[in-house]
Amino acid sequence: MKNNFFIITVIMTFSCISQLQAQSKRIFSGNFSSEGDVTAKGIMTMELTQSGAKIEGVSDYKTNDGMLSTGMLSVNGYTKDNVGYIRFRDQRGNTVGDGSIVYQDGSTIYFKQTTRSSTLPALSYLYRVSTNDDMRSQSVTNYSGKYSNEGDTTANGIISFEISQSGTKLEGIANYKTFDQQLNTGILSVNGYVKEGMAYIRFRDQKGATVADGALSVDDGNIIFRQTTLSNLLPHYAVLYR
Repeated sequence: MKNNFFIITVIMTFSCISQLQAQSKRIFSGNFSSEGDVTAKGIMTMELTQSGAKIEGVSDYKTNDGMLSTGMLSVNGYTKDNVGYIRFRDQRGNTVGDGSIVYQDGSTIYFKQTTRSSTLPALSYLYRVSTNDDMRSQSVTNYSGKYSNEGDTTANGIISFEISQSGTKLEGIANYKTFDQQLNTGILSVNGYVKEGMAYIRFRDQKGATVADGALSVDDGNIIFRQTTLSNLLPHYAVLYR
């Protein structure tokens, strides 16, 4: 009897683990673009479809200086443990490069090249792109402008933003410095996207390293900033005034 109970317990445990693993899997399907990343040297796009563990689609990459444009590349590969392993081929079927993709959050893919091809970026952050129909059906909140929390006597420092918005894409700069002069981030690049009235943004330093992620929302005419990471380089909450 005890043996049967033990066997049933083991089976139920493995069943629960399998269900949790299935729920945690990320599907690499959709349109993604690095447009809006002001630290990138070019724009990379991917249009991917995942069926089971198989990934296929198309991609292209073009540099901002106009010196390189790959044209349409085919993409195929597979997923394992929430990582996508992909290969790029040109229109003649020649291998251009290999890479891996992982989700940074629900809408951002991090691409890392695993070869040394000069035709593709070494790394890139790609954001999910809404279709034209989706964009037309949404009333997009506009976060363009300059604003800061200066005047908030409860704050430990001043965070300021200068943001431009085109459609659902955001880009700009930010700075945070504490009143005790122990911290000054310098100029940080900001890029992200707007979805359902919320702006999801990423901060990077001048070397392109990620500093933190956050979200912006509108409340009674003011902009509310909430950090969604645990970085000590930025405040975790701030009320911003234009």
